[in-house]
This record gives sequence, C-alpha cells and structure tokens, in this order.
Amino acid sequence: MEKDTPRVIKILLRYAVLTAAALLLTALLRKVAPSNTTTVALSFLVLVLVTASRWRLGYSVYLSVLCALLYNYYFLPPVGRLTIADPQNWVALGAFLCCSVLVSHLAEREHQHAETAEGRRKEVERLYEFSQQMLLQPDLRGLARVTPSVAAAVFGFRAVALYVREEDAAYYSDPRNELLPLVDLKLAASQADGGVSARDGCFVIPLALGMKSLGALAATDGGYSPQIYEAIGSLVAIALERAAAVERSSRLQASRESERLRTALLDSVTHDLRTPLTAIRAAATTLVSQPDLPQLERGELAAVVDEESARLDRLIGQAVEMAQLDAAAVQIHARPQDVRELIETTVEEMRPLLQDRPIEVEVAENLSRAPMDRELVHRVLRHLIENAAKYSPQGSPIAVSAGKDEYRLLVTVADRGPGIEPREQPFVFDKYFRGKKQRSQAVGTGMGLAIVKAILEAHGGGIELTSQPGKGTRFTFWLPLGTGRPGDRASRNSGLVS
Repeated sequence: MEKDTPRVIKILLRYAVLTAAALLLTALLRKVAPSNTTTVALSFLVLVLVTASRWRLGYSVYLSVLCALLYNYYFLPPVGRLTIADPQNWVALGAFLCCSVLVSHLAEREHQHAETAEGRRKEVERLYEFSQQMLLQPDLRGLARVTPSVAAAVFGFRAVALYVREEDAAYYSDPRNELLPLVDLKLAASQADGGVSARDGCFVIPLALGMKSLGALAATDGGYSPQIYEAIGSLVAIALERAAAVERSSRLQASRESERLRTALLDSVTHDLRTPLTAIRAAATTLVSQPDLPQLERGELAAVVDEESARLDRLIGQAVEMAQLDAAAVQIHARPQDVRELIETTVEEMRPLLQDRPIEVEVAENLSRAPMDRELVHRVLRHLIENAAKYSPQGSPIAVSAGKDEYRLLVTVADRGPGIEPREQPFVFDKYFRGKKQRSQAVGTGMGLAIVKAILEAHGGGIELTSQPGKGTRFTFWLPLGTGRPGDRASRNSGLVS
C-alpha cells in the first residue's frame, strides 16, 4: 500500500493540472481574447491533442469530457447553462467530443506500439547479453553449470533448471528451488518436438538442434511471450552444441598430438637408442666369440662399449629429464650466482667434447650476480654449447656472451654452422623435432632444446633464436634479475614446484 501512495498522488496531480489548464484556457478565451465557437472548439481540441500525445487514454478522455462541458456551459447558447437551444450546436458539441475521444484513442495506440517496441528492444538486448555470457564458457560442464544462474540474472527469473543429456545431469540457479524433478526434465528432453509448455507455474523448454535432443530448460514465469522462451531455448541449445563440438575437437587434436609425439618417440628410439645398443651388442659378441683377439683390438672393442653405453645413458637421461619437466616434478631453487664463473666452469667441463674447437667467452664487466638454479642453468648452457658443437663444422668457433638489459640477464650462444631453415624455426623447441639437415648431420633425440625451454620457463625466463641458412645460428636466453618488475618470477618461484 505504501508503494502505491506516490503513484496515486501522481495521478491526482495530473488530473488537477488538466483541470487547471482547461479552466485557464476557458478564462483566456472568455476574458482576454473573446472568440467564436469554432475557435474555442479548436483551442480545446489542441489541448486534448497535446494531452493525448503525452499521457495515457484516461487523462485525455477526462479532459475531452471536461472541455465539452466547459464548451457547452460558457460558449454555446444559452451561456451559463448545460443545455443547448440550437440543435446545430449539438452537432458541434458531438463532433468535438468524438474527435477528442478518437484522437485520444489513436494516441493511446501509439503509446502502446512504442512500449511494445521498447519491450522488444529490451528483450533483444537481454538475448544478446545472454548469448555473450554463454560464449565465455569454454567447456560443456562449465557452460551447463553457469547457464541457469546467467539466465536467472539476465531475464529476472526467480529460478532456472537445466538438464543436459550428454552429461545426464541437472543444474539449478537456486539449489533450494529445483522447479521440476530430474525425471520430469528428462521426459521434457525426450519430447523435443513438443514446444514450450507451461507446467506447475513454470515454462519447460525442450532443447534441440534439428532432430538431436540436447536436454531441457525450465524457468519460472518472467512475464515474457512464448517466443522469448523459445529463443532462450534455441540459444542454450546452440551454446551446448558448440561447447560439445569444441570439446570433441580438443580431444581429437589432443589425440592427434599424442599420436604425433608417440610416432616421434618411436622414431627416436628406433634411430637413436637402437644405434648404441647395436654397437654394444656387436662389440660384446665379438669379445665373447673371439677370446683370442689381440689386446689392442680387445681394447678398441671395450672402448666402443664404454662410449656407446655413455651415449645410451645420456639419451635415457634426457628422456627422463624431459618427463620430469613435463610432470612439473622439478623444483627451482633460485640463488644469486656469478654468471662469468658459471659460464667458464661449463666451458671447461665440456673441453673433452669440444676438443680443439675455439670458444669465445665475453661477459659484460658490470654484470652482477643473477638469481637462478645453478644446476639447471648449467644444463641449459651444456645443451646449447653441445648443440652448437654438434651442428657446426669442426674447428669453427663458438661464441658465448652474457649481458643484461634493465630487468633481464641475457646469455647468447652462437655458432657458424649451416643454420636452420626459416620454415623449421617455429618448431625447433618442440619435443622430438629435428630438421631435415640436422637428422642427416648428427644423431640425437630432439629433446635438448625442449628441455632448455622448459627449464627457462620454470625460472620465469625464455629463449629465442636467430638463424640464417649458411651463416649460423644464435640462441639467446634470458632470466629475470629479481627487480620486481612484470615478468620477474624467479624470486616468487624460489623453492616452489615449477
């Protein structure tokens, strides 16, 4: 009742304003600018037209009757009485009253059309907002979980229930108000051609695309037309089918990627792991079958076994290392390290592998200690230097340099090898990938650079390459210096599982 009081006051004020306007116009026409009956009738009619265009039918009809009474009393003879002596004046009064009511009715219809158009515009806006909200959900289960709440919020429903056939589950905007039992929702979903139906104070909307039933949606009465409920159901059905299609596509893509990796791994095992095993087996067979071999030949065969065993151990170690990085089983223990000392130690450790190959080391003088996991970054340097030695001509130099920009430590390893084809460069850091030239040049598993990238990303850093065929390749990796700037994750990852 308290809520209706301001509305009643507003209505009474409008009637009072109309009454005052009619009386004021009557006074003006009688005292200030006396006019004939035709001018008076047109003046009253204009007032009625203005009222009809602004307010509803009730106000204009009231003003029409009031103006007719004032017109009769003050302007039609006998003046001062609510009677008409001349029958022709009855025609004038009747025409004025009919015109006033007709104009009021037409104005009211225009008001209704405008309100209907505005209501449809708002409904379209709600449907658009609803569709946009559903597009934000990437998976079917997430979409099914949020759709009832989104529908209730956007359209003002008291409660919404959604049954998804593919999940065989029901979801509710309000867990305390299930609207319909699960069995009823399943029954509605099975009757996809039944259209929108009213049941127990709510609307039930089957969800279907073509002949395929996707589920059912139930919503409390929100004062919308059945067409709006059908539109809501169509949007939900499209969103569910889209989410299901995306999930199927993702599973198919994952299956293809898994198959690709499996094929690459099998190829790696066939070509790289079997090679040392074959050499070991051949040497061992010769040693066993020919016990009288000279000591020199026996030593050579033993060296083959030792070298190939070490190679096999290295290959298996890389596979284990990659598996640990994929499983996030490696911990980053970042501590300030002397970059120059780390590079020089790594180079000296790799001298037997590098043999007489010159190594050019250049470290900036102002380079401070940088936070990193020494053992892991040591592996990064080993992989990059070994990669440069493996794929560049014997005797060509390898350059290792270190510097920094405002927030990052930058380390570069460059060789003067044949380079990498531009079309192959985007895939260099993928697991098991090896370019056509690299496969023919040297043995390997294709895991080294993938390991490097995983270690650096665990530090909050990264790596990129610059390569020109025939001119060599330059790998540059960076690590955050711990300045607290965006992208600096080393200090936050310290001691945490990467």
